[in-house]
Amino acid sequence: APGRFPNALTILGSDMPMEDFDVDKAKEMLIESRLSAGLEVTQSAEIFANVVNCMLIDIVDLASSSLKEKESKITVDAVNIVVDFMNHAASLYEAVAEGATITPVTYSGALAKSKLEQMYSQYAVGGMMNMEGIADDFDSRVALLQDVFSINEKKAEGLMLKAMQKNMMEMMKNGGGEGMEEMMAGMGMDPSALMGGGAGGEGMDPEQLKSMLLELKQAKDRGEISNEELDSVRSMFKETFGSTLDDIMKDTDGASAEDLEVLELMKDVLG
Repeated sequence: APGRFPNALTILGSDMPMEDFDVDKAKEMLIESRLSAGLEVTQSAEIFANVVNCMLIDIVDLASSSLKEKESKITVDAVNIVVDFMNHAASLYEAVAEGATITPVTYSGALAKSKLEQMYSQYAVGGMMNMEGIADDFDSRVALLQDVFSINEKKAEGLMLKAMQKNMMEMMKNGGGEGMEEMMAGMGMDPSALMGGGAGGEGMDPEQLKSMLLELKQAKDRGEISNEELDSVRSMFKETFGSTLDDIMKDTDGASAEDLEVLELMKDVLG
C-alpha cells in the first residue's frame, strides 16, 4: 500500500525495503528479523498480528470514504485493496508464526458497524454485477472480508439479499432488457420514466438481472427469505413500477422471450 503509511518511513529511517512486493523476499526479511531479535514464535506471531491490525484500520477507514461516491465500483476497488492487503499478510504469516495459533485479525477501528456492512454488501454484490471482470477467487475474497468485518453468516445473507433487491429494482427501473420499453408502453405506463431516460435499457445487461433473480430464487428455496422480506420486495416492485407483478403478468403482449423469462423468474421469487 505505497504512500498509505508515511510514518513507517520515519521508523525505518530509510526508504521502504522493496519497490514491488515480493513474497519470498519479504518472508526472508521477516525470518531474519525474528531470529536476530531472539523472539519466540508466539511472540513474533502476536507482534505481526498487531502490526497488521494497525495497518488494517488505516486501510479500511480510507476505503470507507468511497461510500459517499455514487458509483459502487469505486467502493469495490477500494475494498479490493483491503482484501489484497489481508491476503498479503496471510501469505507472510507463516514466516513469523510457523504454525502458531493466535486470535484472527479483524477490524477494530472506530467505523460504525453499518459502514462495514455497507462496504461488504457493495463489494459482494458489485462483484456479481461484473461477472466478466470477477476474480477467480472472488468467493474466498468475500468470505475473507466477512471474517475481517466480523459479520456472521446470517447477517451476511441478509445484507446480500437487501443489496440484491435494491440492485434488481434499479436494474428493472432502468430497463430489464430489449423490448422492456415497448412492454411498459403497452401497459399504459411511461417508459421514459421507468427507463431512466435510456432507450432499450442502455448500459444494462439482462443477464445480470437474471443472475440476481436466480440467486434470490435459490435463497427463497433454501428458506433464507422470510415472508416479511418477500412483502418488502413486492412493495418495492409496486413503488418502482406503479403496478404489481400480477398486473404486469396479465398483459405481456409484445414482450420478448427474454422479458418473459425475467417476469417468470420474478413470479417464482415473489409468487
